[in-house]
Amino acid sequence: MSGPITAGYVIVHGVLVLSARALAEARAMRCEYGQVLAQLRERERMLGEARSGQRNARLERIAAVRGEAARQAARLSHLRSLGDSLAAKEPGLAQRMPAEVPAAPAGDDDAAWSEHLRLLEAAVREMETLLAGIGGAASDHVRAVLGAVSATPGIDDVLSAYVLQRQMQSGLAAAEAERFRQTAARVLSRLERVDGATLPPELEALARAIVMAPTIERAEALASELRLAVQRQREAQAAQVEESAQAKRLLDELPENAPAPLLRALEHVAAGVQRLDTALLDAAQTALDIAAADREQETQAAAALVLQESLRDLGYEVDDIEATLFAEGGTVHFRREGWDSYYVRLRVDPREHTTNFNVVRAKGDEETAERRRQDALAEDRWCAEFPRLLETLAARGLELDVTRRLEAGEVPVQVVDGAGLPARADEADGEATRPRQAPRAHGWP
Repeated sequence: MSGPITAGYVIVHGVLVLSARALAEARAMRCEYGQVLAQLRERERMLGEARSGQRNARLERIAAVRGEAARQAARLSHLRSLGDSLAAKEPGLAQRMPAEVPAAPAGDDDAAWSEHLRLLEAAVREMETLLAGIGGAASDHVRAVLGAVSATPGIDDVLSAYVLQRQMQSGLAAAEAERFRQTAARVLSRLERVDGATLPPELEALARAIVMAPTIERAEALASELRLAVQRQREAQAAQVEESAQAKRLLDELPENAPAPLLRALEHVAAGVQRLDTALLDAAQTALDIAAADREQETQAAAALVLQESLRDLGYEVDDIEATLFAEGGTVHFRREGWDSYYVRLRVDPREHTTNFNVVRAKGDEETAERRRQDALAEDRWCAEFPRLLETLAARGLELDVTRRLEAGEVPVQVVDGAGLPARADEADGEATRPRQAPRAHGWP
């Protein structure tokens, strides 16, 4: 037996919103709820996989373009350095070298970066052709350097290219080249490098300066600078990895209709080609706050629809429930045909996240022992049906946790003014004052 029932409620957003959409579509198309729900779940799964695949492809493309631009810029730097070394011995070489490529784009425009990469590749080809045509005594060294900096040079390739350049400098002692190379290589070995990644320009400039140093003292001083630079780079790499992971989480949390510039900037952070600064974090948090408010409103409206349609699916008569029920609170009355003057009254308190169910009846009947027996029967009847409602709502994303439940008859059934109750479909005049909601053949729950 059961009298008044109080239950807290928990809304499972994803399940609830999907259930509400399925219920609305099933009602509009006069289809079976379970079938529509299964179709929506499959559609959501496919859309989710498509969005994830497209985003991952964009991140890979961004990283690939930026990585290739860095590689080509490093190759062009090596070739220009070689050209500068030969310029004194090759008349007219400096004038024949291609113009400097404009600096890398300051923004994250993908088209601008693609154009920048095209210019770098063209300049590299032009420099390689120019240097490959150099003959004479320097030709062997030139070919060796060109081989060292082709494709994606590693640290050893880069240092070896600078050793070859040192050997071409008449003012530098060739005997120190290998010693200086080993010093630079030993320091750079502490750097964590992803396969195919180039040396950061700051580190490469210091490594070149070490290999090309005029004295041992100068090489050792530069090696100390390189150690500090490597440590800073390691810290920056660790921070960037963490920021990339954070950007990916933000992208997963933000809705698709978030500002496009924000999503694009976060994608570049996730791809590891941009840093996550305070301004970008603030913009993401603002978008998340707006999305949370929209999500809350959507959830509240979905909860009202799920409650309404679940009651009707279980065979109860209930008027349309306001979408604001779980936002502003309110009262809902529902009943079955044949319940005479009895209703179940449901009160929702959004501030406390609680619901309260009571069996009530309209005024007008004399208070007799028979009426009290009918009251107890009405409460027993509601007690038997309540678990089915709990199960149905939980399956649809509105979970109720009973915190207070009185026995039938423990408190009298509340008698209320009939004017405040919905019109009954089985009024005594025989006229249905509103359409009666018959239970639909929807799948359960």
